Amino acid sequence: MTRRRMSPEDSLWLELDRPTNQMVITSVLWTDSPVNPERLREVLRHRVLSRYPVFSQRPVAHTGLLRRGAWVDDPEFDLGRHLVVEAMPGRGDRAALQDFVAAQRSDPLDPAHPLWRVHLLQGYAGGSALVQRYHHAMVDGIRLTQVMLALLDPLDGGEVSLTAQVGGWMPERGLPGVAGAGLALLHTGVSALKIALWTNPGTALDGRPALPKTAAWTDPLPLDQLSAVAQATGVTVNDVCTTLVAGAVARYLDGLDAPARRLLPGDDDLAWMIPVNLDPPAAEPPPDLGNHFALVLAVLPHGPGAFRDRLAEVHHRIGRIRRSWEPALTEGIARGLALMPTDLGVALSRALAAKAVGVLTNVPGPRSPMTLAGSRVTGAVGWAPPSGRETMTVCIFSYAGGVTFGFGTDRSVLPDAQGFVDALDAEWTEAADVVRAGAGARSS
Repeated sequence: MTRRRMSPEDSLWLELDRPTNQMVITSVLWTDSPVNPERLREVLRHRVLSRYPVFSQRPVAHTGLLRRGAWVDDPEFDLGRHLVVEAMPGRGDRAALQDFVAAQRSDPLDPAHPLWRVHLLQGYAGGSALVQRYHHAMVDGIRLTQVMLALLDPLDGGEVSLTAQVGGWMPERGLPGVAGAGLALLHTGVSALKIALWTNPGTALDGRPALPKTAAWTDPLPLDQLSAVAQATGVTVNDVCTTLVAGAVARYLDGLDAPARRLLPGDDDLAWMIPVNLDPPAAEPPPDLGNHFALVLAVLPHGPGAFRDRLAEVHHRIGRIRRSWEPALTEGIARGLALMPTDLGVALSRALAAKAVGVLTNVPGPRSPMTLAGSRVTGAVGWAPPSGRETMTVCIFSYAGGVTFGFGTDRSVLPDAQGFVDALDAEWTEAADVVRAGAGARSS
């Protein structure tokens, strides 16, 4: 029987599990025609199980003071346990799919077997939906995206390419040579103080998580229009998307009753954990998968204000992180926590998680339309798990010329995930006016 020791970082993800916040990555994609279950099984066998041993291995908890769990072959591995084929529940519409995804986010994986499960739901909008769940101890988000791309084939038979290059992170420097390095060092020092001292003001996003979760997502926003906003304002598409999320949360909070809102002018910054990939660009992830990324603490403006003003501030703050070694700093902190005695490492990890309201991920999917076992994929979105007492996770997923925003919340604290979707739609209307206004000014 194969036995492979986990890295300390992977073991830490297992130990951060809580009944109310499980460290499981959840995603969903949907197709325009029914997916053949047998074809999907063959794809999983040949493209995932044969390449990545962890998909047929179960976790073994560590013993002793220091954490080093292990992966061992599951002698009772059965693909039928992990790929569940069933009819789409309810009316087969988006609301029913969102309810199903939300219920899955509340359902723990069985540690007696490999920590993943896929549901193929037949009858969603004339096609199928694939709801996927993978424990973070197995793999990080970017590597998982690459694994999931292995399930897909380009519709036109061309090469698979992501909407943005990922990996090989290095700080962007505004100045060359020693001056640039000095500026990066200065920004990194500011980052260290931010991480040590930051505390969020109280908002309606605060609360004690419970088991039930929510899930909701937008219609895809056109990537070319998001790019047009970025070009008109001199920022990146990532800045535009991040600003849309911050603005949507601001609108949501502003729409609540004043006692519940508790976010006052001048005290309206909130911090998010944002994953940053550290791997150099590669065609596919390593066979052992695992985690190699950092979480940066991004403090974003969530007070009332115009989209253009918020965008400029987000661009400034994210740019400061880009011009620092904060990802290297936080990776070092995470590794140090993973090497500590278990109880201490977990306690300090949760204390760091408490500095953020949630997790905000930006995942670059394929540029071109793809197929799953012969059926065209028409959309996808996913969520990283919130940690500790975080109550929210947001995903920005790019696919085939569109960008979908997914919101996952704790139902006991934030029961109306659709409210965030509606708020983001309103933010996008204001953002699109930026381009229209610029075009009108040029034509006049």
